[in-house]
Amino acid sequence: MSDILAVDGLTVRFGGLTAVDSVSLKVPEREIHGLIGPNGAGKTTFFNAVSGLVTPSGGSIGFLGRTITTMPPYARAALGIRRTFQSLQLIPRLTVLENVLMGLHTEIRTNPWASLFTLRGRDKGEKEAQARVLATLDYLGIGATILSQTGTLTFAQQRYVEIARAIVSSPPFLMLDEPAAGLSPNEVRDLDRLLRRLRDERGITILLVEHVISLVLGVCEQVSVLDNGRLIAEGTPEQVANDPKVKAAYLGEDSGADGH
Repeated sequence: MSDILAVDGLTVRFGGLTAVDSVSLKVPEREIHGLIGPNGAGKTTFFNAVSGLVTPSGGSIGFLGRTITTMPPYARAALGIRRTFQSLQLIPRLTVLENVLMGLHTEIRTNPWASLFTLRGRDKGEKEAQARVLATLDYLGIGATILSQTGTLTFAQQRYVEIARAIVSSPPFLMLDEPAAGLSPNEVRDLDRLLRRLRDERGITILLVEHVISLVLGVCEQVSVLDNGRLIAEGTPEQVANDPKVKAAYLGEDSGADGH
């Protein structure tokens, strides 16, 4: 199985602070790969570098066999790199349909904003885009919310809307930044099942940053551990859970099911 993501010696500096320090990481296709570490370890900065939101100070990033280190975020999205954020990045006053349609911005060739305000759609392409949104929401179990204002939904439903926006374009690679944050134990179990379905049924490779360690150890094939910007361990969930360096890094950290 080939690697969909190949990061080699990635370094990100902000002034005198090195947030990511020469990290190398490979993610095979159709794998759920966990990226964990204590607060401030560099996980989100790593995500931002891979998705193009920050510029690396050194190293290289490869995706599907091509170098994307200097590629802008919109070009990476067009290649199939999609992500969610630790803090919800939805527009509460817009409907679920309107929020999720934004995930098709690289594919709608007419005016993507014209289809935001009606379910009918103005042409065939817009109707197809809306149908893809509804199919994605149905797949996630929230199809009935399509015309609801996003701000009126439960927190868990909003998390799923953000995932819907990320997967509506059927990307090969999905980056999830703490999707279980704020979820109840039952909702975390539902999320576990969803991640498995995305991998098994849709063939989506997932890179998962998460503080809910029970989710990471249960759903991931491989786990990488960052601490102070450096990769300190990598292996199967069992290997990582028993690594003394990982245990030391997490001293004082809460790894309970609610993530708090």
